[in-house]
Amino acid sequence: MARAYPRTLLDADVKTDSERKVFELLEASLPEEWEVFHSSSWVARDPAEGADSHEIDFVLCRPDEAVLCLEVKGGGIECRHGEWFRVAPGGKRERIKDPFQQALDNRFALERQLQQTAGWGKTRRMIVHAVAFPYLTIHQLALAPDAPREILIDRHDLEDPTEAIEKVLAYHRGARDKRRAPGDDGAAALRELLAPTISIRVPMAAQFLAEEEALIHLTHDQSRLLTHVRHADRLVVRGCAGSGKTMLGVEHGRRLASEGKRVLFVCFNRALRDHLRATSRVDGLDIHNFHGLCFHLASRCGIKLSKHDGDPPPEFWNEELPDALVEAIDILGDQYDALIVDEAQDLATHWLTALMATLADERENPVWLFMDDNQRVYETQLEVPREFQPFDLTVNCRNTQAVHREVMKLYEGDIAPEVKGPEGRAVELHHTQDATTTVAGAISRLCGEEEVAPQDIVVLSSHGFANSTVAQTLPGEWRPTDERGKLGKLGNYIYCSSIRAFKGLESPVVVLCELEDIDDMTINQQLYVAISRARNHCVIVAPPAAEE
Repeated sequence: MARAYPRTLLDADVKTDSERKVFELLEASLPEEWEVFHSSSWVARDPAEGADSHEIDFVLCRPDEAVLCLEVKGGGIECRHGEWFRVAPGGKRERIKDPFQQALDNRFALERQLQQTAGWGKTRRMIVHAVAFPYLTIHQLALAPDAPREILIDRHDLEDPTEAIEKVLAYHRGARDKRRAPGDDGAAALRELLAPTISIRVPMAAQFLAEEEALIHLTHDQSRLLTHVRHADRLVVRGCAGSGKTMLGVEHGRRLASEGKRVLFVCFNRALRDHLRATSRVDGLDIHNFHGLCFHLASRCGIKLSKHDGDPPPEFWNEELPDALVEAIDILGDQYDALIVDEAQDLATHWLTALMATLADERENPVWLFMDDNQRVYETQLEVPREFQPFDLTVNCRNTQAVHREVMKLYEGDIAPEVKGPEGRAVELHHTQDATTTVAGAISRLCGEEEVAPQDIVVLSSHGFANSTVAQTLPGEWRPTDERGKLGKLGNYIYCSSIRAFKGLESPVVVLCELEDIDDMTINQQLYVAISRARNHCVIVAPPAAEE
């Protein structure tokens, strides 16, 4: 079986049934030496002509043979006096580009781009072209002067794709042909151009990570999000916890800001907002949590908000603040050219409407939503508008496999995520009546014999810091805090947070406790969020197990 990029096709990946049929035949029938790249695209810039984009239906590569650029045309095709037409079932003809000239142009464009790619070099390598008609029977006559039968693959040829491709290559080869096979280095250069692994250097989850940095390698699906669909105006990106949604949203925001756009990045949690502001400062990229944005713009306009003794009622957050945001925009005018919403599952539908009012052009400006319905820990419900194109992230690139397995026990979704991390260690489960002592003992062991820095541990509870018995009574040398600024200072500070407040963040180690007080309606979602925050290890301190 050939190695295919992407490994599987989503509905959004294919323009026609013909492409899907060819993809499935090539992947299943070609030997493993072949690599198959579907819908390969890139942007090239000529100093005189400027930037131009190119796309090839399929690029096939075998290191010891050649690179083949394959255009696919479905339905009825007709060539009249050098002009090409697509023939609809009713007989109606539609003029189309010459598919053979299109394949040839893309072949030359690919070769020029590869010559600028490290690893390819200036040596002439075997790059050829062909056109496939998966639903047509073509007889032995050439269709046009630039369409010899030997580089045409019809539905009968596709019964044996390997033989069909060998015939194409045999036609292109010459007795004194000086072009050489792409080789392993050429195949690697092609792979880097068409299916790159993108690496983004980012700081880890705040000062408690001791300024440590790591390379986060995006999967092929994630690189496609930033390269192949970067121009999508309306996109909803769904992915499991750890699939890189926040990181990808920020990176997309950086790229839009670098193009001179005013970009608004909105999340729900204040802790996540503060973390992103500290680690992602870019001119043109404004980062807010939703309610903080409402307060900010309302205060700029002098809009008065209701005052309350104690915590405001739900309608203040759900209705008054979003209405104040819309009122502020009516006064200030448009503020942004692009909108990115992280944690979108926690927003109400009318909140998104209010956010889109901040855009200069609500119809045309890009809006990307990042969400995971499994992390819906609030009562709000976002209905994603129909015009948003779906994109799924299917790989967990945060957690170890051991942590991922525990997270998947709580996951609900149509696509089961993969995990690429190391095996790690099993999640610890401690049943006890004395949660405070058990949490303290776990921290002492981790920071002692396991040599984990206190800044690399977070204690998550169903309660906020002030209402958590564990946080308020943690014994021994540990100093619980809800101030993240203390984590880089001297002292054995242990960061304590509610599960909800830590959503969107991560830590090498999570100690999870006080689970008995999680409400029944959101217990699975909160456990899913809490366990998935642990990149490397998770300790769960639970009430005594029920007797059978």
